[in-house]
Amino acid sequence: MPKLEYFTPVDASLQTIWNVLLDRIENPDRYQGGVDSFSFPESEEDYAVREILIQGIPLRERITIDERQGEVRYQLLDHPLFSGDVYNALIPADEHDPKARPVVQFRMDWRPLNNEAEIVEAESREALEESLKQAVHYVRDLAEHLEKQATQKESTQA
Repeated sequence: MPKLEYFTPVDASLQTIWNVLLDRIENPDRYQGGVDSFSFPESEEDYAVREILIQGIPLRERITIDERQGEVRYQLLDHPLFSGDVYNALIPADEHDPKARPVVQFRMDWRPLNNEAEIVEAESREALEESLKQAVHYVRDLAEHLEKQATQKESTQA
C-alpha cells in the first residue's frame, strides 16, 4: 500500500496533544472502533509489543516512542499480508509565525507481501484513507476539548 498521509493543525498545547497520542497506545479501544481486545505481551524500556484483535482480525505491532522527535511508530509484526509502519507525529508550531499551531500527522506505509494483499489493498484503500483522516480528526478534537477543559478549570480557580 503506498503511503497514506493526513495531517491537521490543532488548537492545543504540545503536551496535551502528546498525552493524547500516548493514550492511543494504552487504550486503542477509545480511539478505534471494532477493538475486541488488546494486550502488551512484551514491554521494554524503548519499545512495547501490542497484540490487538480488531473485528476478529489479529494484529501484532511493535510500538516505539521518540518523544524528542514527537513520534510514535507502530511497526507491523508477523502479518500475513502486509509489512510496514504507521507513524503518529506531533509537529510543533512555527515559532516565527504567531498564528501557527502544532500539527498532528498520521502516516501509513504498509507494503503488500503477496497477491492477496494487493487485492485487499485495492479494495480497501479508500476506506483506509477515510479511517486515517477520522483518526487524526479524533485526536485533534479530543486534544482541543481537553485543552479547553483545562483552560476553563484554571479560569474558575483564579
